[in-house]
Amino acid sequence: MPSNSPISRIWQNPSAFPHEEVLRELENLLRSNPDFWLKINRDGIIVDYKTSRFVNIGDKPELLLGQHISVGLPPYLREITSEALEYLSDKKSLVFWKEYSYGEEPNIRHVEVRFVVLYDGYIMSNHRDITERKRLENAFLESESRFLSMAQNAADSIVIINDEGIIQFFNKTAENTFGYKQEEVIGKNVTIIIPQEYKDKHDGYLKRYKDTGEKHIIGEGREVIAQRKSGEVFPCELSVGEFKTKTGKMFTGILRDISQRKLQEEELYQYRNHLEELVERQTMDLKMSKNIAEEASYMKSLFLANISHELKTPIHAILSYAELGEEKSASVPPEKIREYFQIIDSSGKRLLALLENLLDIAKLESGKMRYLFERNCLKETTKFVINEMRAILEKRGITVVLLNKEERWEAEFDYERIQQVIRNIISNALKFIPNDTNIEINLIKREFIPRKSQSYVEGIGIQIRDFGPGIPPEDLDKIFEKFIQSKQVKAGTKGTGLGLSISREIVNDHNGLLYAENHEDKGAVFTMLIPSSREGIR
Repeated sequence: MPSNSPISRIWQNPSAFPHEEVLRELENLLRSNPDFWLKINRDGIIVDYKTSRFVNIGDKPELLLGQHISVGLPPYLREITSEALEYLSDKKSLVFWKEYSYGEEPNIRHVEVRFVVLYDGYIMSNHRDITERKRLENAFLESESRFLSMAQNAADSIVIINDEGIIQFFNKTAENTFGYKQEEVIGKNVTIIIPQEYKDKHDGYLKRYKDTGEKHIIGEGREVIAQRKSGEVFPCELSVGEFKTKTGKMFTGILRDISQRKLQEEELYQYRNHLEELVERQTMDLKMSKNIAEEASYMKSLFLANISHELKTPIHAILSYAELGEEKSASVPPEKIREYFQIIDSSGKRLLALLENLLDIAKLESGKMRYLFERNCLKETTKFVINEMRAILEKRGITVVLLNKEERWEAEFDYERIQQVIRNIISNALKFIPNDTNIEINLIKREFIPRKSQSYVEGIGIQIRDFGPGIPPEDLDKIFEKFIQSKQVKAGTKGTGLGLSISREIVNDHNGLLYAENHEDKGAVFTMLIPSSREGIR
């Protein structure tokens, strides 16, 4: 079978495939198997079967389902199945293996049956027609030379020993299986292919049979452990027969390496064992996806509700004071009319700022925001923003202090967009800090791993610390979401809740980091870090 065939890949790693596909491949294997399969429960009720052209179970096998083995099976199958059921119940064993025959001369058929207790408690029997193999064994008794020719080319390993345990015959398959050449083992004790811990038991079985005639495994199949020349031990199926020669009794051992089958059985067992876990994991994934979808729907509704409110408030102010001015223009003094226009102007500017923020969010989320990356000085950029906001800072008695004395804080960034980030962070601080206090800005340089990268780069950035109440720990990451503001925002404080969200998106597009934390003494600290150079960054 090609190594890239589906079933080959499935048995190499069944847990990587959907359980339906694994079960389908199992069904394909079962249907292509020429053996007769019978599945019963421990009460002897037939629950399933697969027919075979070699094993006769009657003209209407479908009538077997639901029948007890004492009623539904032909006599020869009834007897062997009853024996197996009794053996598996009494011995508490998992495997029963035996040979039986049915029919009349000259059409007698020989069958090898293997009963196995499945993981779910049912008992599966595999009936394999071995008439041809029996014919080969009988042919050996009739003609040694004919047997040797056929035995040498048999698919299973064939080893013949005398009643002293000395190897007399070792076929080609045995050579390939055990790694010994025939000349290396002929005349040696068969324990050469038996692991050390089982050698004494084998010698004991052989001695007991010679002394008492009591058979232990002759005529019955069983699973045993064998050992290759390399020292590797492996499981195999062994069936033993005996025949007589002029020099005494001989024993024929037919062995089949079942390492691969055991591996497949173990993988199937593991797969079945973890099937419930896999289903539970998939269910959890579905629940998580559902929760994410519901949260996304909720956030969309919340976004629309917030944006509706934020748009209505300035529009309502503009319309209300425009209407009021129109009605009162003839009766109120000019100072009052000027006040109306100032409110309209303020509301218009607020509405314009909101629309600009919404356009920025739309561009950032769609990836259509355009950037001009150039070599700029981060210190000069920060000073420009401070000068731009000087009026409101002086009005509140707030001093912005640049702690680092270096003249050039150079990096590659979009000058206007990083200005926007710094402006948003300072504006956010102004909502929380008291009058007549400081805002400290410090240069930082350190290595970090940019987004969508696995390698460290040299980074440069700023830390902006205020002396306000700080940020509740549960809000440290939420404040970067759209329309989310900290619980510390005072009632009536103006703001859209978009500034920090836009800022993080801009810094992300610079392959940088923007995060918030609380200072150990007092206040909040916002850290912005971007690569010093964009060389090698996509």
